[in-house]
Amino acid sequence: MTKDVITVTPKTDLKDLKEMFERYDFNGFPVVDGGRVVGVVTKLDLLKAFSAGLNVSLGRFMKLYSDETADIMHTATIHVSSGDDISKAADYMVEFKLRSMPVIDGGELKGIISRKDIIGSLKLE
Repeated sequence: MTKDVITVTPKTDLKDLKEMFERYDFNGFPVVDGGRVVGVVTKLDLLKAFSAGLNVSLGRFMKLYSDETADIMHTATIHVSSGDDISKAADYMVEFKLRSMPVIDGGELKGIISRKDIIGSLKLE
């Protein structure tokens, strides 16, 4: 788990978000407001703000008018707690095709766990 996590806020504008994705080359950032995790935003979320896709829906069309992270982030986040077994994180990553996920205790961000962290913990004989 990485404990020093780079985060964004709901008010982070999309230009700054784009620059952060380029600078850090992360797939996503936790969105934190007042010390509490309120969502997650990914590169795909940012891309969707500039393309309605092939199957245009009203919701996806409305994202084209987004200017803040709050407009494009996911508020329902898949996460683990610091006390959870690493196998739970691995199960979530496989089931939901995640590259990383926040580690949250009582709404507070404790870190990020990635595929690299999990693969590094595997014991192969």
